[in-house]
Amino acid sequence: MKRIVGLFVGGCLILSSVSAQNEKMTQDKLGDVNLSVQLPKPFVFSINQDKVYADEFERQFLKNINLKEDPISAKDIRSYLDLYIKFKLKVQDAKDAGLDTATAYVQELQMYRDQLARNYLYDRAVTESLIKEAYDRLKYEVRVSHILVLVSPDASEADKKKALDKIEEMHQKLMRNPTAENFGDMARNESEDAGTKSSGGDLGYMTALQVVYEFENQAYNTAVGGISPVFKTEFGYHILLVTDKRANRGDIKVNHILVRVLNKDENSDTEARKKIDEIAANMVAGKETFENMAKTYSEDYNSRYNGGAMDYINTAQFVGDIDRQNWADQAFTLKKDGDITAPFRTNYGWHLLQRVNVRPLKSFDDKEMHSMLKMEVQKNQRSQTSVDSLVGKIKNENGFTMNQKAVSALLGYLDSNFMKGKFDELSIPEMHVVVSGPAKKPVKTEYNLRKMEVFHLADQSYSVGDLCTQLTYNSKAIQGSKKEGLDRLINAWIDKTCVEYQDEHLEEKSVEFRDIYQEYKEGILMFNRMQQLVWDKANNDSAGLATFFAAHQGEYNWGDRFDVEVFFCNDAKMMKTVGKEVKKGISIDSIRREHTKRNVLDYAYKAGKYEMGDTFLFVPSRVLNMLFDDAKSAKPKYRKPGIYSIGPVGDDFVVVKVKAFLPAGPKTLDETRGPVASKYQEQLEREWIEALRLKYPVTVNESVIQSIEAKLVNQK
Repeated sequence: MKRIVGLFVGGCLILSSVSAQNEKMTQDKLGDVNLSVQLPKPFVFSINQDKVYADEFERQFLKNINLKEDPISAKDIRSYLDLYIKFKLKVQDAKDAGLDTATAYVQELQMYRDQLARNYLYDRAVTESLIKEAYDRLKYEVRVSHILVLVSPDASEADKKKALDKIEEMHQKLMRNPTAENFGDMARNESEDAGTKSSGGDLGYMTALQVVYEFENQAYNTAVGGISPVFKTEFGYHILLVTDKRANRGDIKVNHILVRVLNKDENSDTEARKKIDEIAANMVAGKETFENMAKTYSEDYNSRYNGGAMDYINTAQFVGDIDRQNWADQAFTLKKDGDITAPFRTNYGWHLLQRVNVRPLKSFDDKEMHSMLKMEVQKNQRSQTSVDSLVGKIKNENGFTMNQKAVSALLGYLDSNFMKGKFDELSIPEMHVVVSGPAKKPVKTEYNLRKMEVFHLADQSYSVGDLCTQLTYNSKAIQGSKKEGLDRLINAWIDKTCVEYQDEHLEEKSVEFRDIYQEYKEGILMFNRMQQLVWDKANNDSAGLATFFAAHQGEYNWGDRFDVEVFFCNDAKMMKTVGKEVKKGISIDSIRREHTKRNVLDYAYKAGKYEMGDTFLFVPSRVLNMLFDDAKSAKPKYRKPGIYSIGPVGDDFVVVKVKAFLPAGPKTLDETRGPVASKYQEQLEREWIEALRLKYPVTVNESVIQSIEAKLVNQK
């Protein structure tokens, strides 16, 4: 077996074959010679001293080519090389013009960087695992009941202990007889969740990303029929019972008819049932459609006027509302699109549902699904898991140390104002005295308290003085003990500092972030310079535009045109009337008002100068075809000014007022300003690029281009 060993010597790469049995001897001879000499990074081209390296060029090229079409050719690479050189020339010119220091640019760039950085200020591997966890849970729906003992997140330690003792006692009783009946009875008697207390704590079915993360974890980690341990959320302490688990059935789209039951009295229920039965019978007999019945009789006013049509729903979206979950379950009993349920009752009244479509859960690899999961994970409690992981990594990588002595020293000086959220920095003395040794001969040591280090990260020390500044920002009363409050504030400060450190070093820590940020920086610079020298100039330089138009006037010509007014009428009678009205010189507005009294669609009007190619402006387009076909005849009629009743054209009866036939001829600048300005911009850009090539020397590294071609050509 042979290995290839490369030594970069004198600018040349020397390859030598060394057999496995000689490898140790070779290493012995080399001794301490450093073989990790880095080869120079291959560059594709340079502008002045700035180089564009192969990795950047390849990345941008592959991003801007459609690999689904034809295989990559050498021509594709050379064309993109020319485009990328032009792009970099424009960027260099923008920098030399000082646009990279303009206030508006700096502010816009900072806003973009802040927004982009949010996607990198967490542990991406942890986030990806949380996304996968969320998707795996989304594949199932679990039915849960719970018992809650309320306690505020900021409650005192005594109140927290009292609540915890209460629910742990309940949990012990449940575990002695862990049945659903026993759980339901205890929920009805002891739970402090008013919304589910009467139903024995039943929340119905739920899935991932619907409830707080701690609750979701217990719901998915507890077996069906099992009771969870006591756990805490922001609402208090819980015990959870899982009663069922089933596959996610996806989302269903339905049409809905509701007949309400008023006050739940017997007569109203009987009348509503009779009405819903009659509606159902009409549809079963084929006498009426679901849409018509919904528009006529449904009392669901959110869907009635759409023929009962509703957005996609699923059972789990109604977590906590058992009645609406039962309503959604009826929809999922339907086997195929178009099927209609039998009438069924909820607390709202009597219902009929018609299945329109079922949309299964998308695959994990679906881009839209992955994007949605990422967004949800980042905005709920899961995100803290990812941030905590990032903070841990930053601490490990950057020599984080904590000085508890400094914290303890500060703690002794905190007073009631700190507990009230009114910390006064001036209440902390400059010097701190520590007494040690025997009582008879104590030793007093003075420390500058404010300069004592609280923690160290990377090459930065954070002092008690810095901590005092942080404490002044807190305006909330401290819950729990003084030490617990101080620890919480210090930990939040440390987390914030670690994330800020990561943010400051993102360009060196994340190649992806650096590349995206660079693209945006350069793209905005190029855009701003183009705005100055091309787009604004083409729009504002009237003299230059006129000169350009004069030099290229032969390229801008009208074809034959008709200057016409066209009247589209509902029938032959209206056509005759409109023709007479036009001949009399009655105004267009008067004609329109008169003939749209019965129906606004009975009459339409168009006017302008039209070429043969403008037929897309007409419905039907045959009107212009007829005019131009006649114009080519031996004795053209419509070329003469006049008012003509053409007769039926498609569904309309048409009157045409020919104001003039305009033979082909040159356009004026005002008649073609848009296309001329566009061409003028192209000329300005070409002239600008030519000037930049003279101003900035460009060196292309042909050997690197050829190696990229060898690597990429014929890829698809």
